[in-house]
Amino acid sequence: MNRRESSGGGLNSLAFIFAALVTLSALVLLPDFNALAGQENSNQESQRRPKRVTPKGNQAGGQQSGQQGATRPEGQQSSNSNTQPPRAYRVEAPRSDVQLEKTMSIDGKVLPPDNIEPVGAEITYTTSFSNKGTAPSHNLSIIDPLQDRTDFKLGSVKYDLGTTGLSVTVSYSKDEGEHCDYRPLSGGGGAPEGFDRTVNAVCLSFSGDLGFTPPNNAGGFSYVGRRR
Repeated sequence: MNRRESSGGGLNSLAFIFAALVTLSALVLLPDFNALAGQENSNQESQRRPKRVTPKGNQAGGQQSGQQGATRPEGQQSSNSNTQPPRAYRVEAPRSDVQLEKTMSIDGKVLPPDNIEPVGAEITYTTSFSNKGTAPSHNLSIIDPLQDRTDFKLGSVKYDLGTTGLSVTVSYSKDEGEHCDYRPLSGGGGAPEGFDRTVNAVCLSFSGDLGFTPPNNAGGFSYVGRRR
């Protein structure tokens, strides 16, 4: 009887140990549900996030590295494309551009702009004109005001039209060019003989077309005034 009880107790112990080992093995093989849940959440976040691709470089420069750009809608051209839209050039309409340059001189010596001329000095005023545009100038007219405190010398107007092919008509004004119909008089306005104090502008009207190619695009004229 004692042996049977001892044998039965041993079997019970063995059964208990076997059950414990089975339970331990099950725990070891059981997957980590928290890790699985985290992986599932990570996959869901990855699906919601927009994909980014590395753009390919052109054939000459090879593949670009370190640059990322958002995916483009299908059919949209990449900014790295070598195809450029044709450049539009605006054609300007031809036009004339007559420019004037005026100098003062005494006995052939050019005076600086800030020079103070002595009273009674006779000064030659020379105006050069040139067409620097891209088309001829038609019916050119120039009005040249006299300097303050200057008496105009009668018969002193000279002009050099060179190879322009122009002809010129000279007239005078007493209202600064508003009307070019004044006739100078010797001693006019109280000036010394041979001068006219009333004249305050010289008007020139040219007939013909002033070209725009040298040397046919330039000319000049001059007159003499006496300082008072």
